[in-house]
Amino acid sequence: MNPPTTVAAVSARRAFARFALGLLVALALIIPRGAFAGGFTIKTTSVDEKNGEWHIKVRIDLNRAPPMMHIPMRVTFSKEAVDERAIMTKGAEPVHHRMVLDIPAKQIVSMDVDFADASGRTFKSTFFEFDLKRADGYFEAAEYLVSLSGPDGEVGGTQRLTLKGDNPPVYRGAMDFSENKQAQRGPKMEAVSSGLDAGPPKTGSDDSPAAAQVAGAVAPVGSGGEMVPSEAFNKTAEEEGVKGHPQGCGCIMAGLGACQWGGGLGLAIGVGLAAARRRRGRA
Repeated sequence: MNPPTTVAAVSARRAFARFALGLLVALALIIPRGAFAGGFTIKTTSVDEKNGEWHIKVRIDLNRAPPMMHIPMRVTFSKEAVDERAIMTKGAEPVHHRMVLDIPAKQIVSMDVDFADASGRTFKSTFFEFDLKRADGYFEAAEYLVSLSGPDGEVGGTQRLTLKGDNPPVYRGAMDFSENKQAQRGPKMEAVSSGLDAGPPKTGSDDSPAAAQVAGAVAPVGSGGEMVPSEAFNKTAEEEGVKGHPQGCGCIMAGLGACQWGGGLGLAIGVGLAAARRRRGRA
């Protein structure tokens, strides 16, 4: 016969069950989701460029066969170093330099991965191939860290990929400002005036107008006339009337042509008035 179950034993079993459940929950929170979800391996870790593309081959292993034939997945590329073709001096050939990026730029490529054969049977492992194009703007000859993620999280670990090729050359030499200063200051300025803005050009001692030698231009006919008419220099009647007057004369009496006549007449009138007053006083 089994010994009777005591209350203490039941309590101990319940406490152990709670502890085990709590431990499982803690492990689920600590361990990242999908950490044990198969593996991810790049078979072509170093690829040469062909016609602006790189052909990549990978192997994906899952813990179990997926329920669908095609599984949507995301491949993340982190660019760490660029194969730069630097020109150090003018006229020299480009030299390959490995330039490490301070902040790796990331690019995510989404694709559907096939885990089935022609009969429709699914498998937990597959070989997958895809192309990376330089025309997309992100991919170039450089070194990348590649990771894969699926519907259940990360698949496998991070892989390293090297894309080989010739990137556009970049000039890294010293700038020489001693030569061609005009070109460095801005666009080259050239004299393009044909001399027609100020009238027809004069050639020879006889000042005869020369024909314009501009293709498609219309030759000028005649003269454009004077900007200031000659009548503008003729004096008016008022200007002629005050011509030759002595300084200090500021008036012209009507009917008199000179200032000295007006002064003499005024003096004669004053003398006559004084003589008339004396006569009246004697009378």
